[in-house]
Amino acid sequence: MQKKLDEQEKSKENLKQQIRHTKDRLRDAEYALEHEEMSPGRRKELEEKNRHRRKDIWGKTKELREEE
Repeated sequence: MQKKLDEQEKSKENLKQQIRHTKDRLRDAEYALEHEEMSPGRRKELEEKNRHRRKDIWGKTKELREEE
C-alpha cells in the first residue's frame, strides 16, 4: 500500500531544497523589513513569518542530520 504524500519520508535532496527556499524567503523578508516602508501591521506579520521560517529551517536541518 502506497503512503500518502505527507506520510512519505522526505529525501535528503528534497529537505535541502526546502531549506534553501525557506532561507531565500527569510532573506527577502529581512531585506524588505530593512529597506521598505510598510505599515506596522505588515511589519509585525513579516517578523512573525520570519520567526516561523527560522524554526522551520532549524527543524528541517535537524531532520536532515538525523537521516545521516
